[in-house]
Amino acid sequence: MERAEEAIRRALGSKWEKIPLRALVETDSTNLRLKEAYREGRIAPPYLLTADSQTAGRGRLGRRFVSPPGTGLYMSLLAAPPPNTDCGLITILAAVAVCRAIEETTDLRPKIKWVNDLFVNGKKVCGILAEGLGGPVIVGIGVNLRTPLGGFPPEAGPAGALDADVEAPLLAGRIARYILDGLESPNDPAIIDAYRQRMPLTGQTIRYTQNGQEKTARVTGVSTDGGLMVEDETGPHILRTGEVSLGSGAFEGFL
Repeated sequence: MERAEEAIRRALGSKWEKIPLRALVETDSTNLRLKEAYREGRIAPPYLLTADSQTAGRGRLGRRFVSPPGTGLYMSLLAAPPPNTDCGLITILAAVAVCRAIEETTDLRPKIKWVNDLFVNGKKVCGILAEGLGGPVIVGIGVNLRTPLGGFPPEAGPAGALDADVEAPLLAGRIARYILDGLESPNDPAIIDAYRQRMPLTGQTIRYTQNGQEKTARVTGVSTDGGLMVEDETGPHILRTGEVSLGSGAFEGFL
């Protein structure tokens, strides 16, 4: 897929156009392929891998990420952030990078559902999975570009697609460029500010699970290190990890 790789390099821009990359037609999981290659010493960061389809795409909490051929962008970036960079901040940086790339190449304005999902018109169009490797990190990203024939399967949840005139190589290069740029200074307050601007949960009610118990809280904002600030019957606190679901009417901010 030489032409796809050339298009990705153009989108990466002069600063990053020479990084090693490969564009595949199909693989099991771009994250798994990069993880294996890195651990075997065959690649070093930065390295970008994309695929037109995945047979074993994964999301957070071990969930399957539906990756049918011809409908999406599936990419993983192996990168070397500064020492002690929190993986949560990398996920936030990646979410902002994907939003920027979509905003610049389409008329769409995605919204972020903490911490790693992007929504357009109330439907999830992108998932992000960052995995630390004891120094380097792999950032896996799946973007639904077009709605599959017959629609998304039920296990995909409230899935949607960009359904815009944008090609995968262009989007992949832009996303990788913005992640690599951001990783040079991942604690830059501008990254969190950009995330907050696109995260309309503030003021809304969510459900979350903590110590095996489901709780309800009101979102009050996003902390400087990417935690979700909430307030419930126990008072204000910050969620660092976990899964949140939206309470009644909460999708209003994503429309």
